[in-house]
Parts: sequence; C-alpha cells; structure tokens
Amino acid sequence: MRRLLRHTLVRHAALCGAICIALSGASDHVIAQTDAAPDLLPDAQQTRRVEAAVDRAVEYLARHQHADGSWPSGLGKNNGINGVCLLAMLGRGHVPGRGPYRATVERAVAFIAATQDEMGMYRSPNPTHGPMYEHAYATLAMVEAYGYLPSLFMRKNCQRAIDLIVKAQSRNGGWRYQPYPGDADLSVTVMQLVALRAATNARLTVPQETIKRALGYVKACIAEEGGFAYQPYGAAGPARTTAGILSMQLLGEFDHPAVEAAFKYLDKQKYAPTMEHYWYFSYYAMQANYQAGGDRWANWHPKVRTLMLGTQNEDGSWPGYGDAKYNGSTNCFSTAMGAMTLEVYLHYLPAYQR
Repeated sequence: MRRLLRHTLVRHAALCGAICIALSGASDHVIAQTDAAPDLLPDAQQTRRVEAAVDRAVEYLARHQHADGSWPSGLGKNNGINGVCLLAMLGRGHVPGRGPYRATVERAVAFIAATQDEMGMYRSPNPTHGPMYEHAYATLAMVEAYGYLPSLFMRKNCQRAIDLIVKAQSRNGGWRYQPYPGDADLSVTVMQLVALRAATNARLTVPQETIKRALGYVKACIAEEGGFAYQPYGAAGPARTTAGILSMQLLGEFDHPAVEAAFKYLDKQKYAPTMEHYWYFSYYAMQANYQAGGDRWANWHPKVRTLMLGTQNEDGSWPGYGDAKYNGSTNCFSTAMGAMTLEVYLHYLPAYQR
C-alpha cells in the first residue's frame, strides 16, 4: 500500500511538472477574457450581479480545494465532482498560467490527468456505480483545459479519454454506467455527447459514425407525451427532457419537431429547487434555452437568474437541495453547478457558445 501511494504521489508530481512545462509556451494561446455578451444579458446592472455571484462561487471553490488538486464531496475524491469544479473555474475565465487562481486550476488538471488508467479512463480514487458519468465530466474539463495548454502531453491525454468514450458506446448508440458497450440511458449519453462536442471543437479525433449512432439513440428516447425519456419507451421527465433537447441541439437537430414538443413539455413544469435533480435540470435547461435563442431564451433566463441570485449563501456557495448527498461536508458540487449555470452568460468556454 505504501509503495502504491508513493508511486501515485511521484506520478502526480511528474504530471505537475509536465503541466508547468506546457504552461511555459501556453501564454499566446490563452483565449482573451470578455464580459457577459450583451445579447445574452443587456442589463449592465444584472451583468455585474451575475459576475459578482460567480466570483463568490469561484472563490468558495478555490478555498475548499484539497492540496492535491481534488475537491471534497459526499463521494470522496471523485472525478465527476473534480470535473465540474474545474469547469466552473474555467467558465469564469480562470485558466492555467495566468490570473489569481492559476495554481488552483493547474493542480486540478494535474490531479485528473494522474488518474487516467491504461484504458484511458479518468478513474476516480473513490468511484461510484457510474464511472462513465465521472469520466465524461472529467473529460469535458480536460478538453476545455487543453485549449489553454496545447501541449503534446495534454493532447494525448485527452485523446485517450475520448477514445474510451468511443469504444464504450453501446450497439444502440448510447452509453451507460460502465466503460464498455452494454445498456444505455439518456442521462449518461448526454454527458458523453457534450465531451465529444468539446473534443470536436478542439480538433481531436471523433468518428462521425459515433455521432450518427448517438443521434439514433437520442431520438429513440423521444417520449410520446412530449419530452424525453430516461430510456426508449419510457416516460418523460423534466431533467431528462432538458438533457434530450441539449443532445439534439449538439447534434445539429435544432428544428426537429421533438425539440419544440419537448420545450412545450417543459413549459408545463414548475421551476423550483424542490424539483428532482434540480442542479442538473438548471444546467442543461440554461444551455438548451440559450441554444434555442429568441423568445425561449428571453423567457427562461430571468427566472433562473432571479432564483439563483436570491438563494446564494453568504459564503458564495449554493445549497445542495435534493442533490446534497454529492456535497458532503461542503457545498462544492452544487456551487460548481450553480456557477456553470450562470456562466452561460459569460461566454468563456466553447461549450457555452452557439
């Protein structure tokens, strides 16, 4: 056990060195930071409130990060949580190599990179029953970080993670909890699609056949009553419907009749922290309505912004609500999800752009 721990620490230190070497040539590649896009939030006062809320959230996450680069959670050291926390940092424009949180981001990247196994999976030290969930969030975060660390090391690391997603696709086109073909569900599938979309943006290799088969699975999850089901022939639900809409949008099916039917299904749902899977719903719904634009965006984002600005804790965190089990003794998971939801306004990451 001591030998394994020593090996892990040495590997983590070596990866930190690799990250630092990559940083030495990365400054010219850092994307310029911008304020909230005026077409997303034209009210300057509200823009300042959103930015202040996200800044408090980011400061909370930085304050609670472990020295090894991971974040605390109710799941232990888990790369799903690490991934969303890193994404929240990147989503506010805090990147490797510059700014007040450069060390926070660099530690997180090094930690996740060090967990990659021979399969290409970012394997959590404390995994759950669904390692592909965790892998997808970690992969998305690492691919976004690669945009600021365009080194050969990062490219190979990210490509191995993407290759695993491709290999794990089920015959029906979706993904499930484990890193091999088998069953599938929409919840796991949407996160793989977001990671694959980011990889395509980063010019990593993503087979078109993988995307084509994934689209077939998402369409198979269209529910008869409008909305999307967890699995084919199931009933629609709010969180899975936002996941389905976003999946269709990411795959270019903006005008498919099922997308509008799903939005109409969501119109009947009451948006409140008491709803099932509130944080996932908020995150996916914010992106889906932004991608839709027009009246959809105009009617959606004010109520989300009002609720979130009114429920943020004084320390910068957000409550876990029904997902508190992921938080543990801190509110890192829910705070990262809240920050990512509001960061759609800020337009830093390609994942948040149309």
